[in-house]
Amino acid sequence: MSEQIIHKDSATGMPVGTVAVFLNLSAAAVALYADGTDQYGHPKASWFCLGCGKHSYIAKELGAGRSEANAHAAECRAIPWPQADLV
Repeated sequence: MSEQIIHKDSATGMPVGTVAVFLNLSAAAVALYADGTDQYGHPKASWFCLGCGKHSYIAKELGAGRSEANAHAAECRAIPWPQADLV
């Protein structure tokens, strides 16, 4: 299986098209980003964890993608490392 390419904004480090970021009490951050539309024109979304690097493999309906991103943020304890070029 080929690795998914996630384009990131150079200023923020977030995936391009980020529509929400989920944080938990230990500062795990999971970005939900727009990832095209389905055959009916409904938005699809994917997620990427800025801490551990896990991500969704298939873009899903916006509500399902949001639920998965939020669930991962609740489980993950990885804190994003600061980017060297932003420090």
